[in-house]
Amino acid sequence: MNDISHRKLDLRDIILGGQDGLVNVLGVTLGVAAASADTPLILAGGLAATFAESFSMAAVAYTSSFSGNHALTDAGIVGVSAALGSFIPLIPFVFLSPSLAMIVSVSVSAVFLFGLGIYKARVLGRGILKSGLEILAIGLTAALAGYLIGLIFKVSAV
Repeated sequence: MNDISHRKLDLRDIILGGQDGLVNVLGVTLGVAAASADTPLILAGGLAATFAESFSMAAVAYTSSFSGNHALTDAGIVGVSAALGSFIPLIPFVFLSPSLAMIVSVSVSAVFLFGLGIYKARVLGRGILKSGLEILAIGLTAALAGYLIGLIFKVSAV
């Protein structure tokens, strides 16, 4: 595999893992936070999603790899990218109240999603704005779904 093809493959793995990890955990944490403002519960849900997602994504990358020589590399890149992406929306919940953490989490995640789109555009030679907005829209729409599910199951304050 030449360097350009391998670089595109690495880019695909980074975007696949990073975007999926960030969006999944953002949706889970927003959903749990919307349902219950209990910080330990939000963190438990977010961490469970982080580790399950990262392992699952790595396993899928490994089992779906068409190149036996690069299967472990692909799995490692996807798994690590998913883990790193997952921590982005989760970190604000460690330091802030749930209501403020939701705002910061969405804001920081939006910046990272847009940045991931810019990275993709630069590597592939495509339009920066279009690519950034595309990944941002996909990510925030998926996260909104998690938030709305959380609102459906909102727990009343005792």
